[in-house]
Amino acid sequence: MGFHGQSDKQILESLGNRLKNYRLRMNLTQDDMAERAGLSTSTIKGLEAGRGRLDSLVAALRVLRQLDSLDNFLPELAVSPMQIATQGKQRQRASRSSQNQRDTQPLNNNKKRSKPEW
Repeated sequence: MGFHGQSDKQILESLGNRLKNYRLRMNLTQDDMAERAGLSTSTIKGLEAGRGRLDSLVAALRVLRQLDSLDNFLPELAVSPMQIATQGKQRQRASRSSQNQRDTQPLNNNKKRSKPEW
């Protein structure tokens, strides 16, 4: 089932329900899972209701042997060809300090200028 048409709350509730289904498939009570994950039973109840913190979710997924699901959940981005091509090259920028150095260099007073140098 896709999440695109759901609100954030509905998505979290769906994920909590999936977590519960995995727990039940492993024949674990909420108390058992909480003990194995090092969490409180109320934290497990909260996760299954679509509430909780990421560190609690990771602990629960570890107990359920579902850490590999995180790769599908938010996969690492591959390096783009453009990033590879520009890797190691420093962008050159004009800086105010180099402009100030030109402005503060002593002028040759023997020459009379009619136009300013830019």
